[in-house]
Amino acid sequence: MYNTNKRNENMNVLEALIEQSRLILTGIFIAFISSIIYRITPTGFVSIGKYRTKEGAIAIYLFSAIVLGFFTPLIYIMSDLIILNFSVLTIFGLLILLSNFIINQSVPSWKHTSPKTLLIYFFSIILIIIGFFF
Repeated sequence: MYNTNKRNENMNVLEALIEQSRLILTGIFIAFISSIIYRITPTGFVSIGKYRTKEGAIAIYLFSAIVLGFFTPLIYIMSDLIILNFSVLTIFGLLILLSNFIINQSVPSWKHTSPKTLLIYFFSIILIIIGFFF
């Protein structure tokens, strides 16, 4: 009986992830776009490669929130199209690629060209390519 209940719980979690996959992918795309527009470091707020004043940071943050708020429905539709038209491997590779980019943008001392980062980029691209064939 324990195994059956545990299996049902696992299926419920999997079903919930599948049902919410469009929102999850939309959230990752929003985080990706945000990481391009600005990043917050221990020493300040950086946008377009320059440190910003507190007033500038607030303006950029609010502008980003408003613009991304308007574009979220379009990104949601794009996420829906991706989920309907691409394999799980391709989507998983895309998620890894975007997540790796976001994390490397967020941590100033981490570089996009470090061996580990490049290996993760390579692995995600391989998943994306394999996904097109299976």
